[in-house]
Amino acid sequence: MSFSVNQPFHWMDSGVYRGQPLEPLARDEALAAGMQAESAVPVIHLWVYDQALYLGRRDARLPHLEEALRQFGQDGFGCVLRSSGGACVPLDAGVLNVAWLLPDTTISIDSFFSFVAEMLRVGLRDYGVLEFGEVVGSYCAGEYDFSLHGKKIGGMAQRRTRYGSILQICINIEERPRGEWMERFYAIAGLDEMEAHKPIPTIVGSTVGSIAGLTGQPTTVDDVKARLFAAIRSQWPALPVPFSVQDELLAESEHHLANRLQLFSFTAKELATPQWRLPK
Repeated sequence: MSFSVNQPFHWMDSGVYRGQPLEPLARDEALAAGMQAESAVPVIHLWVYDQALYLGRRDARLPHLEEALRQFGQDGFGCVLRSSGGACVPLDAGVLNVAWLLPDTTISIDSFFSFVAEMLRVGLRDYGVLEFGEVVGSYCAGEYDFSLHGKKIGGMAQRRTRYGSILQICINIEERPRGEWMERFYAIAGLDEMEAHKPIPTIVGSTVGSIAGLTGQPTTVDDVKARLFAAIRSQWPALPVPFSVQDELLAESEHHLANRLQLFSFTAKELATPQWRLPK
């Protein structure tokens, strides 16, 4: 492996979010902006959002996206257009999101993926052997899907900022019908009506699973957090610290995501209102 860290990762858990779905992404962005400081250290940021659809840029091309989001809003889902990778991912209280942030913009994409993949192999080894590679038919399918027993339990996406690198993952831990949710979402959004140049392949819900469902163990998000931290710290330097980010950097990051990158964000309550419309 062509990359290693000498400074301890700061392990930060910012908890569970139920407000604007953009909020945890803005915190990731602010942490990355903080990488410009001479004293910057690598960070592992953990968070949960209950519950929302985290859309990719490709989803914006769906012919009936507004109707799909409105119906999911009525079912209690918020939504956000994210800036990194792929297509729609459903998040809920049983999904753990983890962001690795480095004060380094020179690390190659493949090296960063490989480094985090090794951390995941170690961190989740109590649940079985992770396999990496695209799970065909899964939502947000890609080269760096990771799976147990042939079913996708998570994926990775990364991006560069001016001062740092971010690799974000989500891990399906507690069992939910996430694959079926995505089948329904894309059916309503009109994916099958797009005869040519489909932005997303057909979704097959049965290709997706969770740690609890695939192992038969009553595993929770807190269980995985604890095991992940213990296993990672056995091989890499890591230090648990309270989550903190400068207010100024957070405000700048929120402005950057919402205004410069034009990422929209709505709570379930906002989506369910009769007057809601998708931003043009």
